[in-house]
Amino acid sequence: MSSFSFKLAWRNIKANRQLYVPYVVSSIITIAMFYMMSTLLTNDFVHGVSATLPSLFAMGTAVIGFFSVIFILYTNSFLMKRRKKELGLYNILGLGKRHITRVLAIESILVSGFSILAGILTGLFLGQLMFLFLNFLLRLPVAMEYSASWESAALSAGLFSVIYIIALLYNSAQVQFSNPIHLLKGGNKGEKEPKSSPILFIIGLISLIAGYWISLTIEDPISAITQFFLAVLLVIIGTYLLYTAGSIIVLKALKKNKKIYYKPGPFIAISGMLYRMKQHAVGLANISILSVMVIISVSTTVTLFVGTEETLSNRFPEENTASIMTDSEMTGEELSDQLNSLSRYITDLTHEEGLEIETITSFKYINLFGSVENNTFINRPYELGDGLPTMLMLLPMGELNGTMEEPLSLEEGQVYVYADGVELEGNHLELGSQDFETKELETLPNLLDVNLAFTDALIVVTPNLEVVDTIVSDYNPENDPYTMNWSADMYWSTTASDEEKLAYGEKMERNLLEPGLDIGVFYESRSANREEWFSMNGGFLFIGIFLGSLFTIGAALITYFKQVSEGYDDRERVQIMQKVGLDKATTRQATRSQIVWMFTLPLLVAAVHTAFAYPIIHQMLLVFGIMSHRLLILCTLGVVGAFALLYWIIYRITSRVYLKIVE
Repeated sequence: MSSFSFKLAWRNIKANRQLYVPYVVSSIITIAMFYMMSTLLTNDFVHGVSATLPSLFAMGTAVIGFFSVIFILYTNSFLMKRRKKELGLYNILGLGKRHITRVLAIESILVSGFSILAGILTGLFLGQLMFLFLNFLLRLPVAMEYSASWESAALSAGLFSVIYIIALLYNSAQVQFSNPIHLLKGGNKGEKEPKSSPILFIIGLISLIAGYWISLTIEDPISAITQFFLAVLLVIIGTYLLYTAGSIIVLKALKKNKKIYYKPGPFIAISGMLYRMKQHAVGLANISILSVMVIISVSTTVTLFVGTEETLSNRFPEENTASIMTDSEMTGEELSDQLNSLSRYITDLTHEEGLEIETITSFKYINLFGSVENNTFINRPYELGDGLPTMLMLLPMGELNGTMEEPLSLEEGQVYVYADGVELEGNHLELGSQDFETKELETLPNLLDVNLAFTDALIVVTPNLEVVDTIVSDYNPENDPYTMNWSADMYWSTTASDEEKLAYGEKMERNLLEPGLDIGVFYESRSANREEWFSMNGGFLFIGIFLGSLFTIGAALITYFKQVSEGYDDRERVQIMQKVGLDKATTRQATRSQIVWMFTLPLLVAAVHTAFAYPIIHQMLLVFGIMSHRLLILCTLGVVGAFALLYWIIYRITSRVYLKIVE
C-alpha cells in the first residue's frame, strides 16, 4: 500500500500541476524572502552599520514569518477547495479516509521538502545577486558581502516545516470530518453572507486611532524610537480588524442603499465583494501593510542618503569643531583663559600648514538637567524611565554678542530666555535662590541650535560669568555632578582646499589630543566624517532598498495568487450571470470595477498610514541630523509615486490573469 500511495500521490501532483505549480512557486518565493531577511541578522555589514539594525531586522524577520504563515495557509486552503471533489471521488470508489490522509501526507512531504530546499537555495542566489547589484548601484567605499548562514537555513526549514504540518493537519481534518457527498460538492459550495461585527470594528478603530495618536503626539526623537514599534503593532491590528469587520459594515450599508445597489454594475460588484470579503480581507490587509513597509523603508533611507550633506552641515556648523571639557573646580574666568590659549595654539598649528583661519568662534556654557515647574528650574538626576529631562543651558551674554546683529543688553536681575519645548508663564524665572526677570531671546545663532532637537531646552543668557557661577553654586552638585562642569565648543574654518582639509584634520586630531592645557579637547572635522557618513547612510539606503524589494515581492505574490484563486471561484458565477441574460460587456465592467476597488483600496490605505506615520518618522530622522521637512516629503512622495507605478503594473498583469480565468 505504501508504494501505491506514493505512486498515487505523485500522479495527483502531476495531474493537478495547474494548481500545484503556482502553489510551489509561491512557497519557494515566500521561503526565499524569509531566508534572505533572516540572514541579515548575522550579517557582519549590518552589525557594522548600526547596533540597532539587528533588532530591527529581528522584527522584520518576525513580520515576514507571520505573513508566511497566513499566506501559505491561505494558498493551501484554496488548493484544498479545488481538490475536494477529487478526494470525495476517491472515498466513494473505495479508498478509505486513512489511506487518503496518507496520500495527502506523502504529497505534503514531496511538495514541502522540494519547496523548502528550493526556497533556501533561491534565497541564497537572490541574496547574492541583490548584494552585487546594490554594491554596483551605490558604489560604497567598502563592498557589502552577503553571508550565507546555516542558522538561517535551519530557522527557515524549521518554521516552514511547522507551517506545512499545520496545513497537513487542516487538510486531514477536511477529509476525516466530511462525508464523501460534501467533499464532492465542496468545490462548488457557495460562500455565506458574512456577519458584521461592530465590536471588532470598534476595537480595530480604537487600535488604529491609538497608533496614529502615538505618531502625532511624539515630541522628541528618543520617544519616537522607543514607541515606534508599539505604534506599528497597533496600526497592524487596526488594519486587519477594519478590513475584516469594517469592510463588511460598509458593504452592507451600500447594499441597503437602493439607489446605488440596484443597478447591474454595482449589484454584481457589491454582492461579489460582500460574499467574498472573508477571503478578501486578510489578503488586502497583507498587501496594505506590505505596501506601507515598502514606502517607509525606502523613503526614510533615501532621505538619509540624499540628506547626508545636510546632516554634516547640522552636525558640523563649521569645518572644524572642538568640544572642550573641564573639571568641576574650573571657573568661567579660568576657562576663558584656557580658550584664549587654545585659540592661539590652533592658529599657530594652522600657520605651520601654510593656511589661515577665516573665522573662529567659541561658546562657554554649563548644562544642567531637570524640570521646570511653576517657572522654577529643579535640578535632578536623570533616571531611566522618567522620560527625557529638560536641559538648562547657562551662558554669559558676552558669548552671544559677537554673533548677534544687535548686541544684547541686560540689567542686574535680568536674563534672556530662549524656550524650546518649555512653557513659561509671565516674565520671571527662578534659578537656584534667585528670581530673575526674563526677556525673550527671539533667535539663536546657528552654532547653538545644533543639539536642540533631542530634548526640551531652556537657554538662559546671563549678564556675566559670575552670575552663571552663582546660579550653579545654588544647586547641590552632589545630585548630578557631571552636569555642573563648564564646557565650551569652538568652531573655525580655514583657507584649506578640499584636498588639504583631510590632511589638516588628521594633523589637528593628533595635536589636539595633548594641547598642554588644563582642559580636555575632542576634535572633529567635517571632511574626515564625510566619507564615514556617506558610507553609513549608503548602508542604510542599501538595506532600505533590500527590504523594499522583499516587501514588494511579497505584495506582488499575494496579489497574484489572490487574483488566480478568486478567478477560479468567480468563473462559474460570471458564467451563470451571462446565461440568465446579462451581456458580456456588463459582467466584464462589473468584475473590472471589483478588481479596481480591490487594488485601489490597499494603495489608499498605505498612503493614509504613511501620512499619519510622517511625524514619528521625522522625529526619528532628527537623530541622524535630518531636520528638513521638505526633503522628507519630496522623498516620500517620490517613493509613493514609484511604488504606485509598480503597483499599477502588477494590477495590469494580475487583472488580465483574473479576467482570462473568469471568461
